[in-house]
Amino acid sequence: MADTILPHELPQALERAPQAKVLSLDCFDTLLWRDTHKPSGVFGDLAAISPGQRIVGESRARKRMGALRSRTEVSLGDIYAQVLPNAHAKTHKAAIAAELEAEARCCFAFAPTVELMRAAKAKGVKNAIASDTYLDAGELGQLIEQAGGRHVRDLIDTIFCSSQIGRSKTQGMLGDVLAKLKCNPSQVLHIGDNRKADFDAARALGIPALHLKQFSPEVAQRLRLEAALDAMLTPRSDGPQHLQPHRAVMALGEPQISNPAQRLGFGVLGPLFHAFHTWLEGEARALDAASKGQVHWLFMLRDGFLPREVGRVLDQRTDFTTVEISRYAATAASLTNRAAIEEHAAQELGLKPETLARQMLFEEGEIARYDDADSHTDAARKLHAELRNGTRQKTIQRRSREYAGRLIAHVRDVCDPQQGDTLMLIDLGYNGSAQNRIDALLQEELGVHVAGRYLLLREMEATGLDKRGLIDAEHFSPEALEAMCANVAVLEQLCTTAMGSAVDYSEDGKPIRSKNSVKGRQSAVREQVQAGCLAYARAAGEGAAMRCTNANAQMARSRSAAAVLARLMYLPLPSELAVVQAFEHDVNLGSERMVALFDPEEAREGLKRRGLFYIKGSSRMYLPAELAGEDMSLRLSLLSQKLLGLSLTYDDFASGAIELPVIYLDGDNASQRTLNASATYEGHFALRLPIGASRYSIAVQFGAQFDWLEIAAITASPLASLKDGEAPAATEIPLPVFCDGIEESSPGLFRCTREDGILLVHPPKTSGSSAEPAEELMVEIVFRPLAYRGQPRARLTTASPLRNEPKKELRMSR
Repeated sequence: MADTILPHELPQALERAPQAKVLSLDCFDTLLWRDTHKPSGVFGDLAAISPGQRIVGESRARKRMGALRSRTEVSLGDIYAQVLPNAHAKTHKAAIAAELEAEARCCFAFAPTVELMRAAKAKGVKNAIASDTYLDAGELGQLIEQAGGRHVRDLIDTIFCSSQIGRSKTQGMLGDVLAKLKCNPSQVLHIGDNRKADFDAARALGIPALHLKQFSPEVAQRLRLEAALDAMLTPRSDGPQHLQPHRAVMALGEPQISNPAQRLGFGVLGPLFHAFHTWLEGEARALDAASKGQVHWLFMLRDGFLPREVGRVLDQRTDFTTVEISRYAATAASLTNRAAIEEHAAQELGLKPETLARQMLFEEGEIARYDDADSHTDAARKLHAELRNGTRQKTIQRRSREYAGRLIAHVRDVCDPQQGDTLMLIDLGYNGSAQNRIDALLQEELGVHVAGRYLLLREMEATGLDKRGLIDAEHFSPEALEAMCANVAVLEQLCTTAMGSAVDYSEDGKPIRSKNSVKGRQSAVREQVQAGCLAYARAAGEGAAMRCTNANAQMARSRSAAAVLARLMYLPLPSELAVVQAFEHDVNLGSERMVALFDPEEAREGLKRRGLFYIKGSSRMYLPAELAGEDMSLRLSLLSQKLLGLSLTYDDFASGAIELPVIYLDGDNASQRTLNASATYEGHFALRLPIGASRYSIAVQFGAQFDWLEIAAITASPLASLKDGEAPAATEIPLPVFCDGIEESSPGLFRCTREDGILLVHPPKTSGSSAEPAEELMVEIVFRPLAYRGQPRARLTTASPLRNEPKKELRMSR
């Protein structure tokens, strides 16, 4: 007989033991499962005591029982005698009842196990429960009935509890079960999730046994990390802790999926969007009760594509409508007055001139004037001057009104709303910017109420509009919401569909789309991910969990969804990143620009230059993915910074420094200083040197400290471009260097042949003029010491081992 059995194989388990006359089942995590990550998660739902008091009380009860009676199995009465030592027996009884009720709210019967029990009954095989538990048989039977239903309890012939027998399964309890059943070991099949207690202990007595393997190692890790994220997102929440209502569906369905992309969709997007749709159903009911007309479900493409598909699987409805209103389209329809034009121009000051001009409804011939400008700065200056021109503003307003009319025609075309209806705009979120711009337009032109319903909502302004989110400020702190919005690009690319974004509409409301810039390979992978998500929705609809109550459903939806989403964003697994490693992201603001979703080498370079401070100021598309190869302490540092908004500076992150002699050269004048190079990452240090407006050359006397060193980068950046200590790559200027008393042995690897060996850096040439002064610059030298001068070679290793990585060639002169 095989050692293990997977959850979906349970209904056929008796085929492996045709001689069995008794089916013996463990209870918790075999027949009864909990929505909480750990059993102790239920204790958060106990009103009179804290989880810590309940845990300590049980520990003390077991210790006392071992000292007085040489046994460790205890009852709930023993436990509460320690938890509430000064309470009366009536109080103890009420506390026990409260815990059983809390368990019933969190527990459910696992459908495949129930199906196995039915199969056993049909064959004339008895069903027995053998559980290591502080409950007695009556309490456990009552819990099974309250959680799974009377029909489940009626399938059970007898219940054995370690608290009554006096020893656990590892201590021989199953031998007592055999004696009470009057069975030979070969006549019993025992199944349970604990390998030591349920498999090893049974086999030691000659009982055929199967170890129920609930989750693969990867799924178990994912659930563990989700529980950790839940603890960080809601550290002081009331009620059950670390709710994971998707555990049963995960256990049943994921082992049957071999495609990595489909597993990503099933295990991550599935629970997320199942929770979202269930929440939307409740929102729609509430809106319908408050509305005089019909509530229209309008999924906003492109990101609303996957939520709509999940809805169709779960509800089998045909009235789930898509509406194509992109941020670009909403902006174009909102520029109907001077204030709107000036506000948008002010808020988008940093956009490329041609992109802003397109958003302002310039025609292509008009936009070309800014493409042909001498410089980006000149083009931006000319555009903003034109946007203040009265004639141009009137043209924009006219075009915007015409555009708004076509957008209204589009809405009429897709759902034909009537006066008094409600338009429920459904999107991923995250600020509801499109709703901000078209809410008033839709209400005025159509006479409808607009309700934005989002997966994740953190409003940047208090708009007063009807907006709600599954994950929003009602449940989470502003910092937590901001943290979850930081890496939404990965979610957007997995939810969208293979078509361009709406840039305009025909007169009868048909969308006119931009070219789809996403590569075919990316679209094919995304479709596999979405297929996995829909498979989860179907599996969830089939009911892996059989429960009599779902009192924690509302709390579980929001918290579990947030934990699933934050885990994907901040602690992605290698298998998940392998699925999306080639993805690109389109910014969807009237620009066709595509950017890589993540690039680990960029993050490594940033860490070498800035150390941990890099994670504070970095504005990467999916930074946690770029840090996925680093240790957990670095990844949790990023998460803590985002969740708590820590007010830390560059100096706070610096963990050490090296003093280096530096000579500043200004023509014939020279001055020597001693400057600190700050420790960054993997033994690297960064030496930052202000050189004015390309005024100074610099000689760094590396020979005074080192025999050998590695130089990773030598660049200059304008001081004005440094934001939180980080210069954009586009502003960095690589610098040539000259060596005296220092030899380059291989690219990037240097040997200091003399103690006075120097590395000389000349400033870059400036383009400044008397009319426009040159910018102040900062030179940065990133290096890693390999051998300090005068120390034995064996002791001069770096803090972290060198990785096999390509060396960037430096332009060296001698």
